[in-house]
Amino acid sequence: MTSEESGLNPFLNGKKPDVFGQCDPKFQSIADVFEKNLTGRGTNGEVGASCAVVIDGDLVVDLWGGYADAKQRRLWQKDTLCCCWSVSKTTGALLTLRLIDQGLLDLDTPVADYWPAFAANGKESVLVRHLLNHTAGLSYVDADLAEGQVSDWSVMIEALEKTSLNWDPGSQLGYLNMTQGYLLAGLCSKVNGGRRLAQFWQEELAQPLGLDWHFAVPDDVIPRLATVYQHDPRMFTRIIEADPDTNFAKSMKGRDPGETYNSMAWRKAENGAGTGHTNARAMAKLYGALTPGSSLNGVSILSEGTLALAHTETVREQCAVNGLELRFSLGFEMNCPPVTPMGSGDRCFGYAGAGGSYAFADPDTKLGFGFSHNVMHQGIGPGPCGLPLVEATIAQVYA
Repeated sequence: MTSEESGLNPFLNGKKPDVFGQCDPKFQSIADVFEKNLTGRGTNGEVGASCAVVIDGDLVVDLWGGYADAKQRRLWQKDTLCCCWSVSKTTGALLTLRLIDQGLLDLDTPVADYWPAFAANGKESVLVRHLLNHTAGLSYVDADLAEGQVSDWSVMIEALEKTSLNWDPGSQLGYLNMTQGYLLAGLCSKVNGGRRLAQFWQEELAQPLGLDWHFAVPDDVIPRLATVYQHDPRMFTRIIEADPDTNFAKSMKGRDPGETYNSMAWRKAENGAGTGHTNARAMAKLYGALTPGSSLNGVSILSEGTLALAHTETVREQCAVNGLELRFSLGFEMNCPPVTPMGSGDRCFGYAGAGGSYAFADPDTKLGFGFSHNVMHQGIGPGPCGLPLVEATIAQVYA
């Protein structure tokens, strides 16, 4: 084995990480993989992480271990939180679907009917459904954003209002990389009394469901955040600089090239496409409750009819932004190996985050899965540590 495939992650500086939590004996293979991720994958391994699995409402796996900050010798605790990157997109999708359930939004109504300023520059034909399944043609904005402005709510909302379309809405799949959170939360704010993402998420779902999941992270929660580690902090910058005219590069407009994902600007942002902070337990509980007949804290998140929108495919094709074959329902990525493996069923749905954060639900087995960690791995999907956990979960659940 090479150093990339064995031993401790070099960020640990020789510190041997421990694993804590509980695991149903039936799922011991998941615990074994989780421990190996911390102790036996070298540069492909973790510094700190959490993994959780819910089956039919029961938390059968709830593991955490390693270090929230190896340099400070700060252990990853039961309540440690970390940035989950695009798993954050879960929140805007759910909030929008909740408002559809409540009759405040309609899938086939133009967004501009609720948000008049959005109609500028030819966006009158964009429907609510186009925002939910990433076919809106708004993966990037016209504005020349300054460094760091992708984290500024007011700047991004105005940029989306003024921008023209990248292509005709509904004509092709184009991942709403850094815009999805603002598009959906901006739309929701027009019918929810003007509440921005952080407030609306807490009041509508996070607090009622008992979820430790935050945007614009409160000051008293900051000490519980894990430090993010990157083997290649310039990876995204190099991709952008190599060809700034690609759809992907343009979708990253306004990114701070020096962003560590530990900055206060990032942690305090309300970018629902990437700046959520949570852990695997919250992910698994939430997604476990997004299965037929399920609830969390006595709350049914969506009606059966609206939940069906989340696990029904609406588009499958090569994405115009990242070039990968993807499937989307109204609101979520769907099971589509090798990029987004989520089980054995076609109805599995969730989100993959940059670096390997991962969460999904299987409506047929009432499975909720969550993986949170603080090393941003290169590559696609759940990455070198998340993928073995997904595979172990799938092997056991579908045995």
